[in-house]
Amino acid sequence: MKNALSSALALALLLTFSSVSFAEDEAGLNVNTATQQELAAVPGLNEDLAKAILEYREEMGDFMSIDELADVPGMTKDALKQAEQALRVDAISGAECNC
Repeated sequence: MKNALSSALALALLLTFSSVSFAEDEAGLNVNTATQQELAAVPGLNEDLAKAILEYREEMGDFMSIDELADVPGMTKDALKQAEQALRVDAISGAECNC
């Protein structure tokens, strides 16, 4: 009985942590809060593009959509196409959507 309870607890913990990491992977990396190192690890991006994204974000403010990354100096259509699958843009508090 004790082994069954321990096994059930271990399985529950495993499933809990597995679903959390899966959900994070599925959601993508938030462009508005990501660090240079995190952005550089995204497929299609590199250190130079990651730095350019941060500089653009500091100068222009938070991104409203992934499409705005096309305005980042050095960003190519191919790089953006690869990267957009791993990125997301969270809603900005107080901003209005022009959707």
